[in-house]
Amino acid sequence: MRIDVLMFEGVAEVDALATYATFANAQRRGLAVDPRLVTADGATEVTGCYGTRFSGLEGWSPETARVLAVSGGWILEEIDRGVIPAQLAAAKRAGGDRLILAGIDSGTLLLGAAGLLAGRPATTHRADYERLTPWAEVVDARIVDDGDLVTCGTGWFAGVDLACHLLVRELDAAPDVVALEQWIGRDRQGTVWQRA
Repeated sequence: MRIDVLMFEGVAEVDALATYATFANAQRRGLAVDPRLVTADGATEVTGCYGTRFSGLEGWSPETARVLAVSGGWILEEIDRGVIPAQLAAAKRAGGDRLILAGIDSGTLLLGAAGLLAGRPATTHRADYERLTPWAEVVDARIVDDGDLVTCGTGWFAGVDLACHLLVRELDAAPDVVALEQWIGRDRQGTVWQRA
């Protein structure tokens, strides 16, 4: 299962790397995951919101990825520019129903600006609930799972919780995820909201 973690100028380092590291640890444990740090435009370098420089990035592959994880960061400027939202809309068209969009923290707003939430249930950083309201049915939960759209809420460890949830859901890997959580030293938090 290929997981593309989107990197862009101003990405929140901890959102992207905590999510990536969780999937990478699962891969080292033998789970069938292939996490990658990617860009939409093929850029090989970006700078995060706290000035961390990332290199060696590769272009994304929405046609073959199972998950496209979109981190938060300095995204209001990106929403205004409209480039990343347009790229996300194109990625979903290319990936179709099999591509799971995963919004990490305020990264969900980029999915909303891309027109990909269309009144669906979603969550984001609590400070951004009002911003998310025009695009989605805002649910106050740690993780909101609506099939091919999975979003997580506030915090530096939200992406860890989202990755663990997807590993259990997609790979039926609950025992492996429990071991991974014990190794990380953190149990998942909060409620997972799923449509009945």
